Amino acid sequence: MGRNAVLRRIDMKLAPLLLVASFALTSCATTFSGTPTDGPQAGQVVRFFPSMASKVNESQWLLQIQGRIYEPAEASQFRQGLVKAFALRVHPSGDPEIYRRRAGLFLSDSQGNAVVTVEIGGKSVRLPPSDAAGYFSGKVLMTDAEAKSFAKEGVITFESLPAGGNQERFTGTVVLVPDKGLTVVTDMDDTIKQTCVLDRDKMLANTFSNEFRDVPGMADLYRSWETTYGPGIHFHVVSAGPWQLNEPLAEFVIAKNFPVFTWDMRSIDIPNIQAGLQELTDQSKDRIRDFKIEKIRALMQRFPDRHVILVGDSAERDPEAYQQIRSEFENRVDAIYIRKVPEECQKEDRRDYASLPLRLFSDPAELPRSAPNRDGRGIAETGRW
Repeated sequence: MGRNAVLRRIDMKLAPLLLVASFALTSCATTFSGTPTDGPQAGQVVRFFPSMASKVNESQWLLQIQGRIYEPAEASQFRQGLVKAFALRVHPSGDPEIYRRRAGLFLSDSQGNAVVTVEIGGKSVRLPPSDAAGYFSGKVLMTDAEAKSFAKEGVITFESLPAGGNQERFTGTVVLVPDKGLTVVTDMDDTIKQTCVLDRDKMLANTFSNEFRDVPGMADLYRSWETTYGPGIHFHVVSAGPWQLNEPLAEFVIAKNFPVFTWDMRSIDIPNIQAGLQELTDQSKDRIRDFKIEKIRALMQRFPDRHVILVGDSAERDPEAYQQIRSEFENRVDAIYIRKVPEECQKEDRRDYASLPLRLFSDPAELPRSAPNRDGRGIAETGRW
């Protein structure tokens, strides 16, 4: 379907006026005062993000619960108008239903200063208030006996409690990650999902209107590592993308048969179209690098006895971010694998990869099929790379 047909089906009658209105809100910062509001209120949605639990000691686990509370775009005439106006800037050319859903999530109305209460392990836990982007994160202590009794195949399920006239219960999960083992830290865009982040038009189309496409062979590679390493392996996504797009991305990795992931993404408030476009197209590569370093460093500190493999791509600053982590935790970074982004998505890359302690690959088939050990070789391999 061509671009014009998509725009007609999206109905652009109010778009110009709403586009101007959205720009007028650009400088409006969100501040909170007063008592937080219990949520979710009527019409609000809670999306929990798969998170990790870590051992505190032999008898206790620390569970992280994270999520986002928001009002869907379809519940607001103004937000529906923003979705229509956003199409003027994004130029969707694929399935209009895909565009409407993803743009609606991207431009959904964040509910800041909201408190969600969850029921987990037979306890009611009131979580810290959400930030301006609707993102919240809290910690829950659980005994080892409780964790084992409530977990099914290493995963604890919980749900939100009704509040403010909203009787719906939203479900989330926490994965019990052993204190020793191997964590595969993976990027998303251009590492396991074809996005072309350096090409603005392709990136917008692949984010909002095209079916998500996996990088061929990456799911099989991760599954092979999972099989060869055994139960001590865990897969964790560190992506600079906004939490607003977690839901379709989580559906994508399940559909493509990737292993179970836990997630770190960025908490970004997107109150209007200009903020959304800036978030998508004007990201500082150094800011993205620093975000990834911060999240991976926290992961390394939280699990001091686990080793990691870092998998990313050449499109942005993964090599530099991963090298920084290696410099801080050299004895625990077993391998760094960087996918070379195709030329149609990256015209020129002048970095001297030969001087960096990493392995560059174009096809996942070039990498070991068994989980790499300390020097980057597969468990069953001999010789260097």
